[in-house]
Amino acid sequence: MANSRPLVSIGMSVRNEARYLARTLDSLLVQDFQDFELIIFDNASEDDTRSICLAYAAQDTRIHYNRNEEDIGMANLSRVLGLASGRYFMFAAGHDLWHPTYISRCIEILEANPQAVLCYSRTMLIDSNNDTLGLTPDQIDTRNMSAAERYRYIIWKLSWCNMFYGIFRADVLRKIRSFKPLLGFDHAVLAELALRGEFVQIPEPLFYRRKNREDEDPEAYKQRVLCGLDPRNSWKSKKSYSELRRELALEHLTVVLHAPITYREKMALISETVYCFATRWGALGTRIARFSKLFLKSLLRKRLSIGEGR
Repeated sequence: MANSRPLVSIGMSVRNEARYLARTLDSLLVQDFQDFELIIFDNASEDDTRSICLAYAAQDTRIHYNRNEEDIGMANLSRVLGLASGRYFMFAAGHDLWHPTYISRCIEILEANPQAVLCYSRTMLIDSNNDTLGLTPDQIDTRNMSAAERYRYIIWKLSWCNMFYGIFRADVLRKIRSFKPLLGFDHAVLAELALRGEFVQIPEPLFYRRKNREDEDPEAYKQRVLCGLDPRNSWKSKKSYSELRRELALEHLTVVLHAPITYREKMALISETVYCFATRWGALGTRIARFSKLFLKSLLRKRLSIGEGR
């Protein structure tokens, strides 16, 4: 394997994960599927994360450790993906756990279903002692839906983004727009992926997502997440929820505009997106309506320039 391309690349962006990191690495290294590389990008950790990673890398040549000298937030995700060489890619956090068959079960499904771009399992929440807290409610499976149907299903049904830690086709993941430091960026990433292929969910809980923080009020959650996504522009955490939701809505509209679907489908999905964000996530006011009109005009100009009659 040392001289061959692994089938799966696992990308792990970590910052101050020393408390759980050894258990997380053990959970990956005992997978019954062994043809993978584990790319770790340490985002300027200040605890023992570095020494733990180096100790494991010294024992297993599949582990590749890298370190940023300053915290760059979610830009670390793009760095991890950029180093991946596998046909399939999986994001991993430094505190979660997986059943030993997680990777093999997902790969088996992806190999048998070329139209699927993502496979994941039901998720079990665990606490700091690995005790179970219950299944998360997400049960999103978009097999046998059209691209437009998949997108609609995602924007209306997506809540828990556990499938972000599933296994992707790496070539499809690289085709989507760059990850942006938006509150709810994973919603936009998954919406764009839904336009490119099917999501498959394994009904058994093979992924154990750790609840590693105390419950937070909405404002504290917003501040923490935004500062973590883009620490060099922490002023964004002062924005209101309405402003942040408008940014996420506009990203969804841009995703639709660039999607490989017909003009009519784009028009319908832009309208659906505006309606969804106005009703599901709260009124967005006239500003989002004006932006959506600009998108519609852009589509109309594009249609006239290429003579598309669909």
